[in-house]
Amino acid sequence: MKAEAMIDRFTDNNLAVVLAEDIGREFLIEEKDLPEGAERGDYLVLELDGDEVLSIELDEVKTAERKTAVKSKLARLRERSSGSRFEKK
Repeated sequence: MKAEAMIDRFTDNNLAVVLAEDIGREFLIEEKDLPEGAERGDYLVLELDGDEVLSIELDEVKTAERKTAVKSKLARLRERSSGSRFEKK
């Protein structure tokens, strides 16, 4: 079975917390087992056999789409910002 997942965060123990929301599961995967260059927020495609992760691929298209959407949203927020409400001295 294939599942779409996202790297949520990394732990101090060199583990990645990977969330597969479409199946409501969380996986702890060793950083060394992730695709090269994978980072927090990247999307993955997991090949699963029950609870076992057989393979992991980086979903470059979905990751790029997400990063573009985040940049766009940040730009819109910056445009709306009127600066600090605190007086500089």
